[in-house]
Amino acid sequence: MSHHEPHQREPGEHETKPESFMRAMGHLRALYGPANRRSMQEPERHGHNPEDIKEEKELSGIEIETDSEGHHYGVRRAGDGG
Repeated sequence: MSHHEPHQREPGEHETKPESFMRAMGHLRALYGPANRRSMQEPERHGHNPEDIKEEKELSGIEIETDSEGHHYGVRRAGDGG
């Protein structure tokens, strides 16, 4: 005799892999908040805050260079006052 609703599991019953995955994703969403996009190609669903805009402007003035040994480093473009 079951004392639970039809959609509820019995105590101690193992959950399926999809149920386990969805439970874990629910915990991550509670921890980090909802995703702002589903893929990297999709545009962000919210506007940038002023700090994001400032950071993008700073990074747009830097080029990545690679030396003969394969080390990467950033170089500020000529003409950027800073």
